[in-house]
Amino acid sequence: MLNWLAHLVTHRRALVLTIIAVVTVALGVQIPNIQADPAPENLISSFEREGEDIGALFEGSFGSREKVIALLIETDNVLSPEALGFVHQLSLSLREQPWVESADSVTTLPLPRRVRDADPSPSGESLDDLDDLQDPEAPDDGGAPAPAGGESLEDLDDLLGPEGEGQDEGDEDWASSQDDYDQDMVDALLDIIESYPPFFEGGLARVGPALATELRVDPVITGTSVSPEQAAEIATAIDQSPLLIGRLISADHTVAAIAIRLKDMTPREAHRAVESLRQHLTNHPAPPGVEVHIGGLPYLRATMVEKMRNDQLKLIPITLLVCVLLLYLSFRWLPGVFLPLGAVVITTLMVVGGMVVVNEPMNVINNIIPVLLIIIGISDSIHIVGRYREELGRTTDRDEAGRRTIHAMAVACFLTSLTTAVGLASLVVSRTVMLRHFGITSAVGVMIAYVVTMTFLPTIMTWAKAPTQESKDWGGWLEGGIMLMTARILRRPGMALTGTALALAGLVYLSLGLKVDHALLDQFDPEDDVYVTTLLLEEKLDGVRPLEIVFQSETEGAFDEPARIAQLDSIRDWAIERDEVITGIGHADVIRATLGLVAGDDRIRHEPFPDARAVRAVQTILSKRDENPLDNWEANNGRMVRLQIMVKDVGAQATMALIDDLEAEIDRVFPEGSGVRHGFTGEAHDGSRGQRAVVHDLGSSLATAIVIIFILLSLLFRSVRLGLLSIPPNLIPLVGTLAYMVVRGIPLNAATVIIFSISLGLAVDGTIHVLARFREETARGLRSNAALVRAARGTGRAIVVSGLTLMAGFAVLLMSSFVPVRHFGELISVTVALSLIATLIVQPALLSVAGLSRAVRAAHREEDARLAASVRRDREEG
Repeated sequence: MLNWLAHLVTHRRALVLTIIAVVTVALGVQIPNIQADPAPENLISSFEREGEDIGALFEGSFGSREKVIALLIETDNVLSPEALGFVHQLSLSLREQPWVESADSVTTLPLPRRVRDADPSPSGESLDDLDDLQDPEAPDDGGAPAPAGGESLEDLDDLLGPEGEGQDEGDEDWASSQDDYDQDMVDALLDIIESYPPFFEGGLARVGPALATELRVDPVITGTSVSPEQAAEIATAIDQSPLLIGRLISADHTVAAIAIRLKDMTPREAHRAVESLRQHLTNHPAPPGVEVHIGGLPYLRATMVEKMRNDQLKLIPITLLVCVLLLYLSFRWLPGVFLPLGAVVITTLMVVGGMVVVNEPMNVINNIIPVLLIIIGISDSIHIVGRYREELGRTTDRDEAGRRTIHAMAVACFLTSLTTAVGLASLVVSRTVMLRHFGITSAVGVMIAYVVTMTFLPTIMTWAKAPTQESKDWGGWLEGGIMLMTARILRRPGMALTGTALALAGLVYLSLGLKVDHALLDQFDPEDDVYVTTLLLEEKLDGVRPLEIVFQSETEGAFDEPARIAQLDSIRDWAIERDEVITGIGHADVIRATLGLVAGDDRIRHEPFPDARAVRAVQTILSKRDENPLDNWEANNGRMVRLQIMVKDVGAQATMALIDDLEAEIDRVFPEGSGVRHGFTGEAHDGSRGQRAVVHDLGSSLATAIVIIFILLSLLFRSVRLGLLSIPPNLIPLVGTLAYMVVRGIPLNAATVIIFSISLGLAVDGTIHVLARFREETARGLRSNAALVRAARGTGRAIVVSGLTLMAGFAVLLMSSFVPVRHFGELISVTVALSLIATLIVQPALLSVAGLSRAVRAAHREEDARLAASVRRDREEG
């Protein structure tokens, strides 16, 4: 096989290059079609079935959550006529945009309100559009409810008739005297009045005309400007509609929201819509003292797509430049600089184009795959170019030197690529979807890099002009220094191993303090717009992380019973008391808001429901609307309701602790046999539960990789002993990195856990080259120490240069726009540095002590004894 490969790359160059060119072009032309999946919540999303089922059930019952952009208008008083005027004009102008389905704010939405001493006038439109609004940063999650009222009360003028008519005849006689009325509506109002008599003195005959003259359910602003009187009326409506607080306006009236619902569109169209929004805001600047912040999932995703694109445009050229500098400093031979670059560019085009073919999108994790492939491919090329230069010192025939290089390096480079791929592919056991896809894609990419490197590089390299003697001799000081260090270690290998054991014990102890956690804002810098907007939403509004609890029963109308509502209220109240929670809302809060408006008395909201009749009466009123706000909170004929808990961005661990405690509270309120079951969904749940899989992912992926790598090395080196000796030097860097994370305060999460799978594969590369050269030298009859010194001379320089290239290449990731990617670059550079130290110090000491079999060591001792005896005899005879 090696003879065939060596012959192919030295005698069939045109065929090899043609095949490589055709495949590269075929896949490269697909790259413009690559899709982006920037959803940050996918970084820690799990594939557990229960969560998927509950999430699908939730969206099927209460709607999708991914189409709303939130504009936050911040000023000293958003209820001033000037501020409201800006909000109103901006809302109206946004409604005219072709990509906007709706743009709603407190100035454009119909606001239910009681206006005392008002003249009779027909009520306006309902809060249909407000029904779907919730926290603007957690868009379209089925919506927070609008304060009740709306179309259900639009016809009260016709329903109730002239004020005072029929009052003496009683409520029912008065109602029956009307020529045109909705019997269901009248019955519902009568039920409410009879359930709460203290709040409805005079009965329907008195309450009805009051509702007809005082109730308004239309937009306060009908023109394009806002008067002081209209601003005051909006303030009154907000005071009467507590469910607006935290959703469309902050409690201190310093922040108001405009909720922009996008039309159905592709991700690319959504990105263009965000660009149009930015331009629109530029064309409609805020007045002095007013700031505009953009939030919402479409905006967040568009921003992340831009950052991923900018990362690629910035990081790939800088990585290539760093590699050029290191290669030139190492070889001082232009083909040895640019040919490795050509190989990694070809590999990157093939892999990224292949991602398009198999519909694998770019995301915040696999966005680093191009840089990863460049760095790993360069590392293999360094060993091949180094060996080729060494072989040219033995023969002037470039083709022969190329064939010898392939014979010497093909197996070793295959092993290094395979072990790196195994380390990456071990992520397939991860419970996190994004990690599994990253592991598989990058593992395939590494093996493609091996094939390209072993075909393209020797094909051109043996054709190019050979390096000069000066360039071959440059760097001899490095080889000499490595040989001298190795010789000193071999004099006292036990001391080196003892020191290593003590250092390892200290690192293990330090790493026990590692924190396992993840928060949404971990991915952004404090000065990032997303970071600022998220903090503003948590401080002023209801935050960005909904925890949705879905309650189900087999009994129709089960959650209309006051006892059941009281139980749900107790769960909500328990949650609100927690420090991690901002607020909570359920279907009963929508019903209470409607009661408050009908009664015109806030105190009724705090009264317990006297019976199910009052609950169903409000449901009847709301059902008369074109879009029932309760549809966002109650489904399946009252067999299913949702309770929304808005959670702070306190991290996955604290969130899951909250969910655990909440689950225990729910089980206490609804024990087994109660007929009520529940499930969790929402970003706070879905984005946190995957974090629990991180430690499992780390342990299982590393264990899988270690076992597979041990088996591979044992089989290919035909020695279980060498397989075992390869493990300690490769575990030291991993433990050292864990300890470094503790010192730096970097938590272990889905973004940082991949470092260890990659690092294990990279760390073993140096070990493989040392072991391969060690066996090659011992096969020539050298003793272990002499063989190790020769191995250090032959591979030490390439190992050091390769390690420095990896460190410098991954350090480029410190310039990324994403915090997780910067952490990745920092930590993997630390791991490679520790791996380099372990390979140059620990590996020779281990091989010196146990690198040869007992039989060989015994034979060496016998030979040493014979030589010593022979020397003694010579001295005695002399």
